[in-house]
Amino acid sequence: MNECINILCATDAAYVPYCAVMLTSVFECNKSERINVYVLIDKPLLAKAQKCFMRLAEQYNNGISFLQIDKSFVQDVPVNGMDYWSVATYYRLYAAELLPDTVHRILYLDCDIVVNGSLHELYQTDLTDKALAAADDIYIYTDARQNNLGYPPAAGYFNAGVLLINVDYWRRNQVGKQCLSFLEAHHDSLEANDQDVLNAVLWNVRVPLPLACNYQIQFLSKHFFALQSEEKKQEILDAYSRPLVIHYAYYIKPWAILYYKKPFLSEWQYYQRLSPWRHIPRTLPKRKTINYIIKRYLLWPLGWMHYDSGFIV
Repeated sequence: MNECINILCATDAAYVPYCAVMLTSVFECNKSERINVYVLIDKPLLAKAQKCFMRLAEQYNNGISFLQIDKSFVQDVPVNGMDYWSVATYYRLYAAELLPDTVHRILYLDCDIVVNGSLHELYQTDLTDKALAAADDIYIYTDARQNNLGYPPAAGYFNAGVLLINVDYWRRNQVGKQCLSFLEAHHDSLEANDQDVLNAVLWNVRVPLPLACNYQIQFLSKHFFALQSEEKKQEILDAYSRPLVIHYAYYIKPWAILYYKKPFLSEWQYYQRLSPWRHIPRTLPKRKTINYIIKRYLLWPLGWMHYDSGFIV
C-alpha cells in the first residue's frame, strides 16, 4: 500500500452529483491507493447525499470527511464569469485552516473533472519551498491578465481546477490570509475569481505541471488552439490520446444536453454510470432561444443533429 493520497474538493447542493462522478473516477483509477477525501461545504448536505458519498468511499475502502466552512468571509464578494460559477469557488482559499494537522499535502480537484489514470506520480511531485503545483490555463497567451494582477507576464497563468497543494507551506506562510487580503482589495477587478487571486499571490512559488495533468477541453477549441505556440499545440495533441485529468472547463458541461458533440463525453458518462448518481438527468440551457427549441424538440427527435462543435477533434 502506497502513501495515502489526500483529495480536496468543494461543492454546494447543486453540484453534489457531479462531485460524486469526479470522486468515482478518482477511486476507480486508483484502486491500489489509500485515498482520503475532504469535501468543503457551506452547510450540511442532505442525509441521502451524505450516505451516498459514504457508501461510495466504503466501496473502494477509502475515507471521506465533510468540512463545513463559514461562507460569510466571501458572502459579499461578486462571482464573475460563467453563470455556473458560485461562491463555492472561493472555498479552497480557506482550506489549510480547516484540514487536520496530519494533512501535509493535498490534491484539489474541481467537480467538473474526471481522473483518467493513476494519481501516484502526480501526487509525488516535489513541492520543496513551493506553495503548489499547477498546469497552465487556456489564457496563458495573454499578458493583460498578469499585468492586471500585478505580476510579470513571463510567469504565466495557471488553472486552479487541479492544484497539488503544499499544506505546510500554506500554513507557515498564511497563504489563506494573503489571498483574502488580495480578494478584499481587488475583488472588483477580478475576471476569474479565486483563480486570479491564487495567481496573483502565488505566481512565483508554483511548480508547473504537464498539460495532461489538467487537460482543459477548451485547448481543443479551434479558437484557443490557434492562439497557442507551436510547442503548446504539440503538447495539446500529444496529451489528447491519454490525458491523466480531463477538465471540462467549458460553459457547456458534459451533463448538459448540448454537450453531445464535445470532446471526452464518453469518459464522463462511463464514470457517471459507476457513481451513486448514475441517473443524473441531462440539464437544459438556462436561456432557451427559439432556434434551440426548434432543434431540441423538432429536429433532434427526427435524427437531425448536425452541429459545428468548434473543436479540432
